[in-house]
Amino acid sequence: MEVHHHSHTQRKKWTHYFWEFLMLFLAVFCGFLAEYKLEHVIEIQREEKYAISLLEDLKKDTADLNNDLLWWGLQAKRIDTIHIEFDKPERDRNLFSLYRIVSFMRIYNAFEYHDRTIDQLKNAGFFRLLRKKNVADSLIDYDALIRSTLLNIEGGSNTIFMNVNFLQNKIFDTRYMFAGFRSSIPVLDSLFRANPATFSLRAGKKEEIFEYANHLQFYKGNILVRQAIMRSLLHKAKTLIELIKTEYRLE
Repeated sequence: MEVHHHSHTQRKKWTHYFWEFLMLFLAVFCGFLAEYKLEHVIEIQREEKYAISLLEDLKKDTADLNNDLLWWGLQAKRIDTIHIEFDKPERDRNLFSLYRIVSFMRIYNAFEYHDRTIDQLKNAGFFRLLRKKNVADSLIDYDALIRSTLLNIEGGSNTIFMNVNFLQNKIFDTRYMFAGFRSSIPVLDSLFRANPATFSLRAGKKEEIFEYANHLQFYKGNILVRQAIMRSLLHKAKTLIELIKTEYRLE
């Protein structure tokens, strides 16, 4: 009768299990590091894209601020000219020039805030992506100044603008309001030369003219405040542009 002996498997040493655990740990840890590194690279790339986008928005803001400063500066001078004409005796007023200048009171030039990128950073919670704290802080200050001051004064300015135009309708004949633009409306220019009396002020409107002049002066005060704010914003925008270029090595 044959007797079968069971073969015994050699027992593994504890060091074998240790190395298996270590290899598994290293594989998981290296995978974690690779994923972390990839996410870090993606966030850096996203941050750079936002920096480029912010740069584009700020350049548009500076262009708009420069144009608005020029426009509102001319508007303040036009208000001065209207006052000068009203201070003259009626027979000495240049009514055609007055109609021409008053026509510009019909036009309103609002600042266009290019806040596309800032809104994305705020609404999506991406401000944390801006690792450059000085850039993030300057950007927040710039955004706050626009929203709390310039856009605020825009609302008041628009109300004055509506009142000025309401009073103009009582004093001037709006059919000829844009007659002063000789190059664009030569027919009305010819009309003025043929019949200057067409361009006249409505009779018996001294009280309305007085009120209109007061509103214009209030309007000018608003313009001067607006210009001061825009100059400050323009300085901040230019400083922020240079800061972003330096920090992110952009041109």
